[in-house]
Amino acid sequence: MRAAIVLAGGRSRRFGRADKLFAPLGRVPLLLYAIRAAKAAPAGRVLVATVQPMRVRALVRRYRVSGVQIVRVVAGGGPLSTSLRTALTALRPLERDAFVFLGDMPHVDPDLAARLSRRSSGGFTAVRPSHRGVPGHPVFVRNVRAQTLGQGDAGFRIDRQAVGWISAGPGSIRDVDRRSDLRRAAAARPR
Repeated sequence: MRAAIVLAGGRSRRFGRADKLFAPLGRVPLLLYAIRAAKAAPAGRVLVATVQPMRVRALVRRYRVSGVQIVRVVAGGGPLSTSLRTALTALRPLERDAFVFLGDMPHVDPDLAARLSRRSSGGFTAVRPSHRGVPGHPVFVRNVRAQTLGQGDAGFRIDRQAVGWISAGPGSIRDVDRRSDLRRAAAARPR
């Protein structure tokens, strides 16, 4: 079985005092776009790894998003690897493969995860999108618990030869780190 993981446990330092994931983009919080993209993935369930479980729970309730499990990251908003490690511990034994989404990427195409899944049939350990040669997200990882995690803001440490690639649109590489990124994201009209 597969799970979809949304990493939403960062500190948002470059964004300013507010947590960027709850900043409005259009009429909804930024994080909701990533959760919706994860819900579109061919996965059994969605996990959101966050340092603010109450706020995320309120968000999914308010926008009536069902089937989302909130996983509390206790490290106080550490690096990406901390959120990923926390999410992996919440996987069920049957959930061997996972899609990994980033909570600050509002323009991920809804069909991208399905495309990654189809490409994974080529025997790759991981499949990743790229736009004009720049690696993007989400990433599909097979046998996820057997993979080595990186440190800091690095995800999995997978040999490049074991990674399959697909071409994707700019939404696979555009994240929101600063308020200016949020303004650009709003101009690009997320889905």
